[in-house]
Amino acid sequence: MRNHDAGVSAILESLRAGRISRRQAFKTLAALGVGAALLPSLTRMASADDALMGPGGIPLARPDKPVTLPLWEDPIKSGLEPETDGTFTIFNYSDYIDKKLVDEFGRLHKVKTQITTFDSMDQCITRLATHAVRADVTNITPDRLAQAVAGKLIKPVNHDYVPNLKKNVWPQLHSPFYDQESRYTVPYTVYTTGIGWRADKVSEDIPNLPNPWSIFWNSQAYKGFVGVLDDSRESLVLAMLYRGKYDINTEDPAEIDAALADLKALIPICNPKINITEYQTLPEGTCYLHHCWSGDLLSGVFAYMPEGADPSTLHYWSATRGKGPIQNDCWAISATTKKPVLAHLWLDYIVDNTVATDNFLDFNGYQPPMNSITADALIAQGRIPAGLATAVMRPEDMGPGALQEMTLTPKGQALWQSAYAKFLSGA
Repeated sequence: MRNHDAGVSAILESLRAGRISRRQAFKTLAALGVGAALLPSLTRMASADDALMGPGGIPLARPDKPVTLPLWEDPIKSGLEPETDGTFTIFNYSDYIDKKLVDEFGRLHKVKTQITTFDSMDQCITRLATHAVRADVTNITPDRLAQAVAGKLIKPVNHDYVPNLKKNVWPQLHSPFYDQESRYTVPYTVYTTGIGWRADKVSEDIPNLPNPWSIFWNSQAYKGFVGVLDDSRESLVLAMLYRGKYDINTEDPAEIDAALADLKALIPICNPKINITEYQTLPEGTCYLHHCWSGDLLSGVFAYMPEGADPSTLHYWSATRGKGPIQNDCWAISATTKKPVLAHLWLDYIVDNTVATDNFLDFNGYQPPMNSITADALIAQGRIPAGLATAVMRPEDMGPGALQEMTLTPKGQALWQSAYAKFLSGA
């Protein structure tokens, strides 16, 4: 009986984790003689979960609801030799990977390399799906993984080729909630969403305000020098956090409308600029206060400080875990690759300590989740000022209880996009 109960529990756990469908669960339970008894429970689970199902019937991943993505094919075999003919194509956002490191990978493996770029994750998925681009590896965000797996756009990973993942990367991302067992991805960068400001222009002690997010709704003194991220999710989330609302994947129209109303209230207060150029405008002093991503403050110091300017004037604040967004980007193997072994070696290359650190400090400013990178070390080396210590994340910032903007249902996505369009238009 104990083994029988354990078998039933294992089946139900696989169902909850998304490893099997409800039909598969019912057939297996029926074989154990308990399918009929559990049918009402499965039906209730179906009713509760239908709204949380994503592409291909894959459950929508959340930090407290991890998902194991289904394998649509077996990973490649171990011990194969890397391919050396033709061109190895890397599909990525523009200016998000150092070409010098890409060239070095090509020299290391005796292949030509090229970077093909996209402007948005929508464009990335569309071009992969239509085979407009036949990439070997692609950058991808966790909220689009279910879509990519359901569409068979990315290939499963054989971890024998990627030892650096467990050797160098934060343990929290060895088996992340959005891709349990790292079946399809390795992490690339991590970043928080918070507040950046010029300490020589803003008088408030933002980190010690009772509600730091409220600075935007009390920024009359900086009118015309305030910015909000040009992003449909991030902007509305800012307004939700201002009100202490932490369900940042909500599909409740009332919550979204309330966030829209608060965003629109900013217009007469500070006339915010809606953009993603804070990496440049804060260092040059044409913006004093900006809703921003941590990586843009760091790249501001690394690459955009005017000659002779003082980087210690740049400050950044982000909320503690569970009180503000933290995101990460990933790399995956494109299903169209003709070089699957080499693609695996790229995944391992990108989480090599030296490669990841050089790409971060010498090029894009977005932190890789490497055990070797800490804020204290970067400050001691003089790479960043102390005021940007909170722009560097720690492993414990990830995991259950963290806030991460993830996949919405089509209905929910439409609600968010409609509200954001109204904010942009002032309607």
